[in-house]
Amino acid sequence: MRSFLSIVAGYLVFSITAVLLFRISGVDPHHSPAIEFIIGSIVYGVFFAGLGGYVSATIAKRKELAHALVVAGIIAVIAIVSLILAPKEGILWSELATLLLMAPAAWIGGYLRTRQASGLKDEGREVV
Repeated sequence: MRSFLSIVAGYLVFSITAVLLFRISGVDPHHSPAIEFIIGSIVYGVFFAGLGGYVSATIAKRKELAHALVVAGIIAVIAIVSLILAPKEGILWSELATLLLMAPAAWIGGYLRTRQASGLKDEGREVV
């Protein structure tokens, strides 16, 4: 149950923040926004995908990297499905950025958590 919850929590960190970004900004991710918005939203998405992987690894407490990898896989699969279902004339920047940058960032977030946890173990401190 902890594994399932860690994966759900990690994915929700990414997906809820993405929905909030587009809702609050009023920008449709399937239309061509200003380049500043594209760059900003990609940086934002990479950060929150990484945080999602980190959260998943933290909650899991075992096989941390595997849990972050599942979150990354879910992000990637949803981006691929979105690419397949997108209209031919649609703008694909958000799906491509999600697949190529944000999904790997979730794995990196989990990796950073494992590094942090192993450093704490080496220092003799309990991993929280």
